[in-house]
Amino acid sequence: MPSIACVNGMFSAPEEARVPIEDRGYLFGDGVYETMRCYQGRVWALDRHLVRLERSLREIAIPTALIPSIREWIDEGARRSGLWDALVYVQVTRGVAPRQHTFSSDLIPNVVMTMRATAGVSEVDRASGVRAITLPDQRWERRDIKSINLLPNILAKQRAHDAGAFEAILVEPDGRVTEGSSTNVFAVFGDTLQTAPSDHHILGGITRDLVLGLARREGIPVQETVFNIDQLRSAREIFLSGTTTEALGVTTLDGSPVADGAVGPITRRLFAAFEECVRGGCDG
Repeated sequence: MPSIACVNGMFSAPEEARVPIEDRGYLFGDGVYETMRCYQGRVWALDRHLVRLERSLREIAIPTALIPSIREWIDEGARRSGLWDALVYVQVTRGVAPRQHTFSSDLIPNVVMTMRATAGVSEVDRASGVRAITLPDQRWERRDIKSINLLPNILAKQRAHDAGAFEAILVEPDGRVTEGSSTNVFAVFGDTLQTAPSDHHILGGITRDLVLGLARREGIPVQETVFNIDQLRSAREIFLSGTTTEALGVTTLDGSPVADGAVGPITRRLFAAFEECVRGGCDG
């Protein structure tokens, strides 16, 4: 089966999967999610993703008792699909109830999973880097929760797409750079790698954490600190990290080249280390 879906433990083809019309995820975006990558038939960093999923559930008061079942369904989905390189999406909503804003504590969460083949980033983009634009960050203040409420992210990503760019890098009113619409953002200043601290302003990425660990292992100075848009424009290198992007160089920002307009040596070095790590079975 090339693609597979699972609703509360029931497996099917994606086009056959169904959820009730009064699911609160559909009505309110009342839920959280995780996106994982399968390398060589193995779900990468599964434990880390499930820890983050459990945290997100706790933060919005959805029971976490289904986490062991979710692990089993992911393993079973990987076995059934037989996919070598795949993207795994897991969504947990508060459950089904007549539409009203308040909720009962006895609702039973709904779990939806899909597993589909993915090719990842093209070799051309990997080698030459991608374009990015900057946009105001208009999201809510709890970005550390991986909520399915993604409308600001979607609109930012679409604006980037319409501008011929890969990503929109989001900026607070005071000029602080937070993250991309679906990625974390890294910049190289001098010889130091910097990225925004993991607080409520960003979603602390699983790939972000691995990249930071790899940088430290490689002897690259690292700072998790705030930097602003003016500083970003002067960076020697910029790259994005994420489940599907891995570590991807940005060579054009708002229509201007980043440094010399080529993917920088630290970006290339960290992607090579990342690739060696995950394809060798390392979870970070």
